[in-house]
Parts: sequence; structure tokens; C-alpha cells
Amino acid sequence: MSKKERSGRFNLRALLVQYKQGSHKDYDEFVNILSDPQTKAEDLRVYLRGIKENVTELNREFEDLVAVLLKLDWPHRELSVVREYQSLLVGLVCVHSYYLRASLRMLVKYFTPAINKSAPDTEVSMEIQQTNEAVFLNIHMVLKAILDSVPMSSTVLLPLLHDLFPFLGKAAYIQECYIRNLLQITTYLPSARQRILELVIDRMLKLDVRAPRQDIQETEGDEEDMEEGIVFDMDFEQDLTRDLENKDGCIFDRKRSDKPMTHREANILDVCMEMTLTYISNVCYTNGECNWEATKKLYREVLLVFDRLILPTHASCHVQFIMFYLCSTKLPICEGFIDYLWKKVQNPNTESVFRQAAVGYMGSLLSRAMFVPLSTVTACLDLMCEWIHLYLDNTSEEIVNADVSHHGPFYSVCQAVFYVFVFRNKEIFEWKKGHKWAEILNFQRIVTCRLNPLRVCLPVIVKMFSSISRMHQLAFCDTIIERNKRCILPVTSNGVGTSSVLTELDSYFPFDPYLLNRSGRFIIPLYREYKGSIEEDQELSDGEDDFLQEEQLSSTSESLPQSMSLSKTPKDFLHYGISPGFKHIQDVT
Repeated sequence: MSKKERSGRFNLRALLVQYKQGSHKDYDEFVNILSDPQTKAEDLRVYLRGIKENVTELNREFEDLVAVLLKLDWPHRELSVVREYQSLLVGLVCVHSYYLRASLRMLVKYFTPAINKSAPDTEVSMEIQQTNEAVFLNIHMVLKAILDSVPMSSTVLLPLLHDLFPFLGKAAYIQECYIRNLLQITTYLPSARQRILELVIDRMLKLDVRAPRQDIQETEGDEEDMEEGIVFDMDFEQDLTRDLENKDGCIFDRKRSDKPMTHREANILDVCMEMTLTYISNVCYTNGECNWEATKKLYREVLLVFDRLILPTHASCHVQFIMFYLCSTKLPICEGFIDYLWKKVQNPNTESVFRQAAVGYMGSLLSRAMFVPLSTVTACLDLMCEWIHLYLDNTSEEIVNADVSHHGPFYSVCQAVFYVFVFRNKEIFEWKKGHKWAEILNFQRIVTCRLNPLRVCLPVIVKMFSSISRMHQLAFCDTIIERNKRCILPVTSNGVGTSSVLTELDSYFPFDPYLLNRSGRFIIPLYREYKGSIEEDQELSDGEDDFLQEEQLSSTSESLPQSMSLSKTPKDFLHYGISPGFKHIQDVT
């Protein structure tokens, strides 16, 4: 073997013939040399070329040789070895398709880089990152060649991408590398983009539910302290117009301008959200202009993922902002999403819990999105109020009690109407025809109906709506609110022989304030904070009704979450929701 090495020539065919004739010595020696990491680069290149020239001979009889080939750490070798190996691997899977799965599995494993196991959460050095980037580039080159050459390869690849996803406990850098490489695959395998986005979003949802809003706030400090400590990149428009593609076609900017999150899962989620939002930005924008066709196609794919994964997920706080950001790209996209949500709300064949979740998304988007114009808000309020009045027309006169379990969608639509009206009332009444339009909605009938929506909607929303509607003489809710305080809701069975009282709707407004640092630069410029406060609203109502006394307001505040306490009103006190927040699924389905 050594003489053959020195001569630079290698005859694999003779070894294979000897092996078939029963002489295994030279063959076994060659396999050992091939697997030796100390083998010189030039020798290894000669061996790989010899194998490539005889690739048709590598049937199942020589699986051990192929197994050694697939275990070679070729991406970290010299460039000449890398190129020879890539050519060999493509030829191998083209000739022998039964090696395709093992070959793709080997490639995908390189998307998960090895890091220091003793300190997995430490910062990875720039040198290691650059080395890994070179490895990823080589992997994508050969993977693209295989996908182009073997038609069935994509059907084998996608299950492997799912199976080899790093565990949730892996470091943020490993999760980042894997997801970034998955998104990179979509640039040369667009037919698999929806499936890959589903994989990525599914992973982010699992991280999201492990990072509850309250835990993040406790870990990161008070919300006010966070707002003082975080500096968001206000040059957001420049970020959108910047071409992020480097010379190798990578679609990501690796710069990090904001500090990492202290909460471990929130930090990983922040990294993943930043990558995903950057990816969406690069797909949707070309030289600062929205690429309409590309945006429409991406929206349809993400909407399918939203319907399958995001909408049904309990307790997600941040992943749904993917749809929020996508809706900001073009008004027709936003209106299309609202139309999708409204059709789901109206469909009686849809489960009640999903109808309520859908109207929560609708109300939250209309309230929080800076890019939603007043014309869209008024059109949606027209639709929702028309539906409410039609629902009341078709409701039996015999109903005397509020019943969330049977009328959950109705109460959720009412709550969404109140919520949107509270958020956008200033714009509505600044509009010349705003007051006349608001009178047509007939709020008085809604709040005085037998189903009594003020009884089950969230108290903070009811209070703000009552004050605003009273000031503009659109509806008078205070008497009803006081009567509701003296009553209890009907008792419902929990199915185990005991009873519980369902006092209010769950919060179905998923676009509450965004808490993640780095990815926040995509969301904050598009996001509307609530500017009012409970104290200001109390001042507004003082002197207009005798029965809204300070001690009554204090007793109401005791039932609110601590973040809504009157002793410490946060900047945006109307944030309290989780998405979808199905705490009483058994009572509303």
C-alpha cells in the first residue's frame, strides 16, 4: 500500500476483485487507512478519486466501505479533499439510491456543530463560528447537488430534518445553527419551504410555552427597567432595505446589536425569532421595495402553518408575531389575514374554542398594529357589530342568564369590539364622521341585551369601554356594571361532582407587548402601546356618576393581576393575555 501511495496511483478495482475472490487482507488494510484521521490529504484525495472511478462496483456487498466513507470528517479537511468527496458522494447516491438516506443523514448531522459540553451556554468564539460557516457552505453545496440529481431525495430529506432537530436542552448556538441551515435549504428547495417553516415554527412554539411572560418579566426585571435598559435599533427602515446576502448567498446578517436575554428559553427563542423575521424580510423585500408575488406566496405558506400550529397552541406569547410582521408588509396581506380569521369566527362548524381564539387574534391585530388604517378598523367593527346584532335577533327571549359555555363566541366577539374601540377611540373621534358612525353600531343594545356581555368580559376592558362610551354618549354601562357586581354567574359542573363559577372570559388578545430583545427591532416600530391609564379614566368619570366611588374601584382592582394594580400602573396596562389562553376548554366547547 505504501508504494501505491508514493506513486500517487491507486487501483481500487483490483482490491474489490480480490475481496470477491476471498482475499480480504489488502481490502481490510485499505479500509483501516481510509478511516485513519492521520491519513495525509494528498493520499486521501487519491483514494477518494479511485473510489469515485469505481463507484458502480460499490453495491451492498461493500457496505462497510461506504460506512467508513460516510464517517469521514471530510468538511474539516483540505479543500482538495472536500471537493473530491463532494463529487464522490453525488456519484454514489446517483448510482446506488439505497445509500441516499444514510448519506443525507450524514450531511444533516453537520448542521449541529460540536461545542464545549462542559460549558454549553458560553459564547462561541468568532474563529469557531467562521470554521462552522465554511463547513455549512460545503454541506449546502453537496446537498443542493444531490437534490438536483436525485428526484426522490427531498422526500427522504424532510423526515431527517425533523428527526435530527437538536433537543430543546441544547445550547442557543446549536439551535441557531440548525434553524439557520434549515432556512437556507429553502433557497434551493423552494418546494419544501412550507414543511421547513412548519418544523422551525413548531420548535419555536415549544420554546415559547417554556418561556411564559411572567417568567421572562421576573428574570429580566421589571418592565420599566427593561424599557430603560434595552436600546432598540430605530433605523429599522435601513435594516429592511439592506441587502443581507453575502458572496456565498447566505441570507443572514450575523451581527448582534442587542444584549442576550437572561431567561434561557427566551434567549433561544429570541435568536430563532430574529432569524425567522430576517428571513421573512429578505423574502418579502427587494432593494427596500415589497416583492408582491414573493410575499403572497410566503403568506399562503405561513398561514397554513398558523392554522395548523400557532392558532391551536396554548400559552404562546411571541411566535404569533411572525404573522404580525408578515401582515405589515402589505395592506392586502393584513386584510387577507383578517378575512381568514373572520371566516373562522363565523363558521359554526368550527370548534368554539378556535372561534374565540380567532376573534382574539382579530381584535388584537386591529388594536395593536400601527399599520392597520382606521378604514380597516371601522370596516371590521361594522362586521362584528352586525354579527352581534344578528346573533341577538336569533337568540331566544327566554335566556335570562349569561352562559359562557353556550355563547362563548358571542362574548368573545363582544370583548373584541370593546377592546378595539378602547384602543382606537381617539382616531375614531378625530375622524369627522366618527361619532355618527359609532352611533350606528348601537352599543346600547349590545350592553343591555339579555346575554349581558359586560358580565363576563374582562373587567379592565369593561371599565375602559364604559368610560369612553359614556363620555361620547354612545352607551351607559355603569348601572349594569353595578348590578353585575351584586350577582354571581351561573354555576357550571367541572365533571367530577363538584362545581365552579366561571366569572369572566379568558384573555384572547395574543399580541400583548413584545418582550424579546434582539428580535424586538422588527416588531417595536410597528407596535401600538396603549397610552391611557386607569387613574386618568377615573378622573374622566368623576362627577358624572355618584356610585363609582373610590373604594369600589379599589375592590375591583383587587381582582386584577398584580401588573394591573392601581398602585403601580404599567405603561401599557391592557396587556394581560396569552394566546389563545384556553384555561376552561371543558366549559366553552
